[in-house]
Amino acid sequence: MESNIATFELEDLSQGKEFSFEKKISSNDVDMFAKLTGDNSPLHMEDKFAQKRGFKSRVVHGGILVGCISQLVGVYFPGENSVIQTIKIKFSHPAYIDDVLKIHSIVDQISESMRTIILKLAITNQDTGQTLLKSTVQVGFTK
Repeated sequence: MESNIATFELEDLSQGKEFSFEKKISSNDVDMFAKLTGDNSPLHMEDKFAQKRGFKSRVVHGGILVGCISQLVGVYFPGENSVIQTIKIKFSHPAYIDDVLKIHSIVDQISESMRTIILKLAITNQDTGQTLLKSTVQVGFTK
């Protein structure tokens, strides 16, 4: 359990405010996700299968990347006072085991009357510079 959960309130945020963090994806992350969800597709579990399909190795589940979005919103920015309401995602490139990902967000819009913000978000591979996904996330505030 994360001990330093952010406590941003809607009033603390402004358009253009940014936040990012990095995360390295391990084989254990992929194995645990497969066990949890039952998605044990050979694309995610077998290097040789993934390579025959044109990938360099096992492909990280897209759901793990979505989990990084959830981690950003629920733990780091805005944190415990928020809840994801909608997510729109476009995947561009695969992630692989041992990739270091940068999860970057920027406040695009704020609605004080609806007590929501819109975050523009991107996940990039720190080694290759490739953008793996772009996302728009609507976040509501629980207070």
